[in-house]
Amino acid sequence: MRIISFISLLLMSVSHTYSSVEYSISFPNPADHYAEITMSVEAGENEAVRVKMPVWTPGSYKVREFSQHVDETWYESEGQRIKPTRIDKNTWECVSQGKSRIAFTYRLYAFELGVRTSYVDQHMAFLHGPSAFMYFEGREDEPITILFNPLKSWKNIEMALPQIPEYKRFMCANYDLLADSPVALGNFDISTYETAGVPHKIVMIGEGNYDLDKVTSDFKKITDEEVKMFNNEHPCEQYIHFIQNVDNGGGGLEHLNCQTSQMLRWNYADENRYRSFLGLISHEYFHLWNVKRIRPIELGPFDYNTENYTELLWVAEGVTSYYDDLFLKRAGIHSEDSYLKELAANINRLENQPGKDVMNLCESSKLAWVKAYMGNENSNNVTISYYNKGMLVAWMLDMEIMGNTNNEKRLDDVMRQLYDKYYIKKKRGFTYSEFVIECSNVCGKPMDDFFNIYTRSTRKLPYYQYLGGKGLSLEDRTSKSPSLGIKTKVENGKTIVAYVSPAGAGLESGLSVNDEIISLNGWRVDGEINSKINGFEIGSPIELIYARSGKIYTTTIIPKKNTEVNYSIVPLEDASEELLEFKEIWLN
Repeated sequence: MRIISFISLLLMSVSHTYSSVEYSISFPNPADHYAEITMSVEAGENEAVRVKMPVWTPGSYKVREFSQHVDETWYESEGQRIKPTRIDKNTWECVSQGKSRIAFTYRLYAFELGVRTSYVDQHMAFLHGPSAFMYFEGREDEPITILFNPLKSWKNIEMALPQIPEYKRFMCANYDLLADSPVALGNFDISTYETAGVPHKIVMIGEGNYDLDKVTSDFKKITDEEVKMFNNEHPCEQYIHFIQNVDNGGGGLEHLNCQTSQMLRWNYADENRYRSFLGLISHEYFHLWNVKRIRPIELGPFDYNTENYTELLWVAEGVTSYYDDLFLKRAGIHSEDSYLKELAANINRLENQPGKDVMNLCESSKLAWVKAYMGNENSNNVTISYYNKGMLVAWMLDMEIMGNTNNEKRLDDVMRQLYDKYYIKKKRGFTYSEFVIECSNVCGKPMDDFFNIYTRSTRKLPYYQYLGGKGLSLEDRTSKSPSLGIKTKVENGKTIVAYVSPAGAGLESGLSVNDEIISLNGWRVDGEINSKINGFEIGSPIELIYARSGKIYTTTIIPKKNTEVNYSIVPLEDASEELLEFKEIWLN
């Protein structure tokens, strides 16, 4: 039985009584960007009850220390207002006065509109679960009621949970579901549609130049296409797209019954940027299956108090990244040409990242907590993205399965098998070895070597092998211009080194990130440097003057051949009918 169906059965029995845990959210003075949240639970006589704030949010693998935004705290027991004891950075302790219900209240500062954060002002509020809602330690599995006290001017309370409208109450079975259910309060443009008989809602947060009818039509094309993979059986009873229209930002975050995604508010009329946004929607929606239900075994139930490590984030995000654009192609939003350009862009991204020779996919997944979200000027040299390389390995896996089964099976079959076997029947996630076994079963041959080579080593990916037999060619259009092996940025009229390649001329000449480039062969540099060197020859020395920490230095730099690749994927003119048929099956 679906969790949300279970919750629906609870509504009649709990609508006028306490659940085990109850939350009440109000906004006494929203202009100060605070929400006031009271959470209550029954406690035994003189029982010590601990309240904790998560340190991270599922779907974003970084310790974010959400407790930094918690300010005033107090609790009430037997009519007494008491200050709780602060145990550590994210834990408070309350002691009941007799046998009573403890009501713990905290003021949450919320002034960051993002997919992982919370925001409050007099116009609207967006509360993201782990950044807003604490939990009672040891009581995480108990049913919860959430009561909102919105401003009178706010007409909408949007949350993907069962609701008792007349009481502004929502219900959920446990804290995991509350943490996975963001809420938006205010006055929003809203559109609705259905996919596989399930009501979907688009909630537009903030202004933008969107055409809501077109957005709705395009979202429906995507969601209709994705649910086809799972035999038009939708896992939800309702679904919400929360769209934050912003001046700066981007990205999205998946949830069990909704998603939150950002779009630059005035970019809807830009064809390429709008299509990229639809790719994000496709990505977050496919997480309904891959991650929220088909998941590495380590990703749930969650420990919100510390890191949750897995080697399989490349499956969670890389496989999803493979499907996001593929679904746009299947839905008719991508043309064959635009889809192949996206695939080539992913190849170029990985091949131009020196870290591909240092870090493998499993390491990239496991070390996401300290690498993926905490990058620095050297990250490109020593890391890879499990999104990027994971996407390419997923593509190769799809090609491998299709090629070995005469096009009768593909990665879609693996995803369906994982969903049925592990989510529906075993009600748990899968291990690394189980993922390999399921892929082997569908492919019809052992896949251990494939995964050992491409996820546990840094061996170069064989793009030509997987394209050459598919009616496609990988063309190298790499520039033959000289390169200094650095990238620069312009700050206050100064040319500043932003990146130094580990095998480039810049490093050999002693340049470092944050150096100011002043001149080349006596000529002042007054902009991005790489556009200034086309007149120089590979191997010819250049006198370069630069400043570091205020002191002037002189060095000699010798340009090398540009090593950045620029691949394009193009159809072969003489491809056989068999290969053309393969391509048609793959892309449709």
